[in-house]
Amino acid sequence: MRSTGSPVYAVCGQIVSYLEHHPQQRNLTIGGLRAALNRSDQEDNVLIQSAFTLVGHPFQALEVRYKLYDEQIEYVLEELDHSTYMQAISEQNFIDDDGNDIAIDDLNARIFPYFINLSRQDEEVQVQASTRAC
Repeated sequence: MRSTGSPVYAVCGQIVSYLEHHPQQRNLTIGGLRAALNRSDQEDNVLIQSAFTLVGHPFQALEVRYKLYDEQIEYVLEELDHSTYMQAISEQNFIDDDGNDIAIDDLNARIFPYFINLSRQDEEVQVQASTRAC
């Protein structure tokens, strides 16, 4: 990753360094990244932008998924992939697995992103492939 003066790219570098030093980390939340990188919650906007930057091309170091919680934010009702969430945003509503129509404002209040470390997934595939070869 080429260095720029952007705080987003600086944080991207910190996230990638963290993942390299902690390859056992699979699922990462914004709160978990905040704690791991010793950042304050006032810096969450840059942290979120950085994590989403690492989802996109050409980086693709992370995959984003979303957990939809119940109305009390106590239980996960279902998980959504990025394209499903973007479709709900585009259509301004979401129909859950039980057929409930959830308004977009309600959905956004109850959904939380998390990020999957794709480099860890690549390592697992390589280990499985080398184990089969033996």
